[in-house]
Amino acid sequence: MRPLAGALLAVAALTVCGCARQADRAEANLQVEQRIAASRAGLTPARAREIVSQVTGVDAETVTVIHRSVNEGVAAILAIVPPAPGMRHEEARRPTIPAAITEQTIEIVDLRWDMQADLPTLILWGERLQFASREPTTREEAEAVARELLERWVPEEAGEIAPPPAQKLEAPVYVVSRLGTLDGHLTGDRAVVQVSSVTGLPISFSQRIARQRPSPDEIAVTRDEAIEVVREHLRGEGFPAAATVNLVAQLTLSAERHPEGGPAWLVALIRGDGQQMRVLMVDAMSGEMLTAREDGDG
Repeated sequence: MRPLAGALLAVAALTVCGCARQADRAEANLQVEQRIAASRAGLTPARAREIVSQVTGVDAETVTVIHRSVNEGVAAILAIVPPAPGMRHEEARRPTIPAAITEQTIEIVDLRWDMQADLPTLILWGERLQFASREPTTREEAEAVARELLERWVPEEAGEIAPPPAQKLEAPVYVVSRLGTLDGHLTGDRAVVQVSSVTGLPISFSQRIARQRPSPDEIAVTRDEAIEVVREHLRGEGFPAAATVNLVAQLTLSAERHPEGGPAWLVALIRGDGQQMRVLMVDAMSGEMLTAREDGDG
């Protein structure tokens, strides 16, 4: 029995190794296919390095692209670049792990690039979340860093509303957000910047670019009509206070949860104490009742 058991174990080991090799080959083949498809979509190695250079300010020749792919018009690029001046030593990213002090020699940039708009929708500098006993960056300095990125990457057509003051998190990070507006209505554009309170360097930039920006004059459904659509929907649900509940409507010219990213009225149900109960969405062109808005919709 022992020789038989040993033989079976050997066969099992070979089978596992064979499966692992097959998985590695499949992964390698997928990466090759992604690179070929990316080049066909215009994201060649040179273009990927150019985009990273444009985002980070480093020379394109110093950029090492380790992943590039395109999905539904959005490029995903992962790259290694020289570290930004001002970054602290390596151990500042891992305060709970005792280690020798090592100078930061590289940093990794993970980004998403809208190929049609030719603008970034996400830039993530993972190594820049650093910890220290002192956080010398002031709120005003963080806002200035964020403002530079917002002015650089948010499209002019997004409109503008004065961003609220930078919010300080428990982590060593400031957060600055911006919503696009046009004639008092939300455009559906929004952007968020995170800035390190230790180094003053940006940690991340993200934005949603509106898929449509119709003129408010082109909107077919009025605010009152949208509110009445929601009341009828609530009556159909059997909502007890459908006739009297306070409804507040906000027009968004490109709602994220709209099937085509089109204009919609976001209608909030407000309780007597002023708290929002839920938000329902009405197509601003057809008056059709759409699904309830999820968190993060604009």
